Amino acid sequence: MEYYDEQIVKALHIQRRDTFGSIDEGLYINNELIHFNKTLLFNGRVSVMLPENFVPMLPEIAEIKYFSGKRPDEIYTSLDMSVNFTFTDLGISGNDEDTRLAVGLIKQIIRNANPGYEFFEENEDVEKEVIINRFDFQSYGIDDEAYNIMYLACTGKTILQGTFSCLYKDRKEWKRAALEVIKTVSQYHGGR
Repeated sequence: MEYYDEQIVKALHIQRRDTFGSIDEGLYINNELIHFNKTLLFNGRVSVMLPENFVPMLPEIAEIKYFSGKRPDEIYTSLDMSVNFTFTDLGISGNDEDTRLAVGLIKQIIRNANPGYEFFEENEDVEKEVIINRFDFQSYGIDDEAYNIMYLACTGKTILQGTFSCLYKDRKEWKRAALEVIKTVSQYHGGR
């Protein structure tokens, strides 16, 4: 049974979320207004809007969290390290068909290696001449479940692989923001 005060709190949360409904104005996530700033990646070649309170993950923590041989090139994390955005410059050029096929292959590799993972949507977006192919899925860690979005972005000169991850229980709060962040990935033109 839901009480009246719980309904008011839920309605206020929805109102805040709708009022601050863009990455430019800020987004309410877990009842906190999060502002976003342009962040330059790969020596200033790529820009993305990230939460202003996210920081580069320390290398010694990245070694533990991403223990496989190939870690992402750049990792930005929340202060409690429960939410992460990662970026890897694949060092290859390509087009929308290449990214579409590659995302399908990556998804199949993850599915084959982890048959217990649950996959959800697969989408293609075009934002500011950047083609983004993505899919999302639920994964399982040592102590908790995670929600992940993996994508490839063709920025004109290169293909970038990115991921977003958060605790699965927080996915409804973070998914919208993560998709908005992903849409801001673009080739940086020095303020143009």
